[in-house]
Amino acid sequence: MAGLKNKLSPLKAVVWTQFLSAFADNLNFFLIVGLVKREGVSDPDGMITYIQIAFLIAYVLLAPIVGAFADKKAKSNVLLLGNILKATGIFLLLLGVSPAICYFFVGVGSVVYSPGKYGILAELTKNEGELLRANAQVEGTTILAILLGTVAGGFLATNSDLPAILVCLFIYLVSLGMTFLIPAKSGNPDIRYGKASWQFFYDVVKLFRNRRSRFSLLGTGAFWLTASVLRIALIAWLPLNLGIEDTDQQSMIIGVTALGVVASAWLTPRLVPEGRLYRGFFYGIGMVAAVMTANFTNQLWMTVTLLFITGVMGGIFLIPLNTMLQEAGKTAIGSGRTIAVQNFVENSLTVIGLFLYLMFRKMNVPVNFSIMGIGAVLTLFFIYLAFQVGAVRASYSRKEMT
Repeated sequence: MAGLKNKLSPLKAVVWTQFLSAFADNLNFFLIVGLVKREGVSDPDGMITYIQIAFLIAYVLLAPIVGAFADKKAKSNVLLLGNILKATGIFLLLLGVSPAICYFFVGVGSVVYSPGKYGILAELTKNEGELLRANAQVEGTTILAILLGTVAGGFLATNSDLPAILVCLFIYLVSLGMTFLIPAKSGNPDIRYGKASWQFFYDVVKLFRNRRSRFSLLGTGAFWLTASVLRIALIAWLPLNLGIEDTDQQSMIIGVTALGVVASAWLTPRLVPEGRLYRGFFYGIGMVAAVMTANFTNQLWMTVTLLFITGVMGGIFLIPLNTMLQEAGKTAIGSGRTIAVQNFVENSLTVIGLFLYLMFRKMNVPVNFSIMGIGAVLTLFFIYLAFQVGAVRASYSRKEMT
């Protein structure tokens, strides 16, 4: 461990820890998909949606406290605890515990982990340019992990649950070990959780009053709402439109979107320069167009192409918005608290999106029209953001003059 610590910078250690944890996060999603399908439930797609909601509810419920926890403790220790909780959730699957309860534990681990992951980037970088590059590294490797974890999960969960559970548990433990390579920089011991819980709601208001942070919160929320609903909707859409029912094949097709976001991590610093982060919005419009168009295709090559474009455009939209929010939030309320608010907003919107999708299913709306409905909701977000982008651009111009 000491030799490895000498070879890896703290930032690289964060990147690797996040890569491994995200790999396991996405492996376990398809583990759950395979497990539910083998249980023979009457509505497996609906059950998967409920399990995904159980995961996200942890973010919504714990949001008022986790930001303060991340700022009070050393963020490397926060990452450590998050991985322990995730591993616990997967271990419970070995004991036969309900997948929804297990996935809720994974969600608790993820909500603890997230403020530490993003908050520590602000501690390890010196300016917006470095932070943008660090975000591109983390987002790029995270999406690569999503791609590889999705494909691995699809293959491992096709015939049996046990191999996927053991591999997932092992990777969480390796990610846990990597956190010991990250410096344990002391947090703020004066933070009090009771006061911080109330402060959280003031933080939400404060960030929404700031043009840049409001723009970022709604933009990233719209992205993750789309990504989460699309991932579940595709599991129902692929058999109906392309006749693809095998979990491993589905995981590879869904993973193409993640491959697009990997490409976006290389493209983003070149297409969206420092000081012009609002330009990412225009690539988000391309993401919406690709999602809506893919819904009407019935050719595999066209579907794969459009999903790849969705990933590229979505990544170039997401990475600058994350950077913009971290810069604004670090000054306004602190990095850990900012990410807690971001998690709350993103996952609240995603839960709403998933409930809308469930409502469409209960009304027997065809999956193609359900995706169109979610696409319409996404379009409303972008119409609002379109009216805000001018003010955000002006705020950058004022910053340059000061």
